[in-house]
Amino acid sequence: METLVRTYGRGLTALFIGLVGFWILLMIIVPQIRMIERAFTYEDRAGETATLALAIDRAYTEKFQLEQELSGLERAGPAVGQMPSAPSPFAPSMTMPSATPVAPAIPSLPTPGMVPSASAPSALSDEDRTARAEELRDQIATLDKEIAELEAKEDTSSGEAGMKERISLENFTSMSGLHLKIFAMTLLYALTVTICTFLISYPVAYAAAMAETRGKLTLILIGLVIPYASNELLRIFSWVMILEKNGVLNSLLDSLGLIDLAAGEGFRFVASNGAVFSVMVYAYMLFMVFPMYNTIDTLDKAQIEAARDLGGSIWKIHTRIVIPHAKPGIAVGSIITFMLSAGTIAAPEIVGRGLHPDWFSQLIYRRFFEADSWNQGSAYSLALLAACILFILINMAIFKVSVRDIAK
Repeated sequence: METLVRTYGRGLTALFIGLVGFWILLMIIVPQIRMIERAFTYEDRAGETATLALAIDRAYTEKFQLEQELSGLERAGPAVGQMPSAPSPFAPSMTMPSATPVAPAIPSLPTPGMVPSASAPSALSDEDRTARAEELRDQIATLDKEIAELEAKEDTSSGEAGMKERISLENFTSMSGLHLKIFAMTLLYALTVTICTFLISYPVAYAAAMAETRGKLTLILIGLVIPYASNELLRIFSWVMILEKNGVLNSLLDSLGLIDLAAGEGFRFVASNGAVFSVMVYAYMLFMVFPMYNTIDTLDKAQIEAARDLGGSIWKIHTRIVIPHAKPGIAVGSIITFMLSAGTIAAPEIVGRGLHPDWFSQLIYRRFFEADSWNQGSAYSLALLAACILFILINMAIFKVSVRDIAK
């Protein structure tokens, strides 16, 4: 505080502190208090409006199941016809069961066919696939009409929403087993992305810190920063264009004669979490590189030279000198990368568009904006926040760093 006053004067210091305090209050404290309040408030839904909302949510889920089966049939053979447009990234996933109790008198909906296993479409003849595809298209068209009617009724509904609120833990305890599994797997996915990002970023950070000339350092840093001059969504869509079945990577394999795209061959690289991991590593690499570079750059290079003179191997130099010195930077980079990975929705939604397992952030989005269950969405968000805070504490304990060390 005294340093700020001496540097900027009392007036500017007071203005700076006031703006920071207002920002923290408006953007952090108030939203968190509201989220906690909603998370522990359970809504008991009934009435016409709430019933229609649940029916619409169920219809979107069933429609997505049909689209997934249709997509599987079309990938199995060319006789089915042209593949329809991919489902919207904002449509509910086939893996999302409604955690809200279903109110009575929900309008009847067409019952979709079961989603077949990956081997089922290829076991059908071309005629059977074509017939099943036409049947699925008819069912999807029926569902589209049903959804439009339900949404029109919802817009004109004058019925009571019928929501009774009470303080309860039900928003947490009513989480289905599937949602709990997705929650645990999302934490594992985020940890995997963090580890992969560290393994790729550490050599880059070390090379930048050990650069012998300013020109070499500038070249490395510019190479890192230039891709981030574009929007994150553009970077994600660029990866989709590379990894899609008709994308750059399959075109390269086709030009090398390894596959024949004209014959329908090609790999659907986006249909796996591996593609999502790759995109996230690329998107968040900078947040891992710079904290490590800042700490490694403060290391006395004479220690490395002395270790080499004494016959130390590269492995021992890094594990006994460089990495212990860089622990604060590694801790900061891991925290940022993990929290960004656990909370992202853009990459899991866009890459593959439903062809890989759900992430918990997608469930949170649907709770808020499709199931219209803000209270349960708040509970899910609070659970994810608690998991991220626990990761931070564990991370600090593993690297034996304090908040003051991280702040440096």
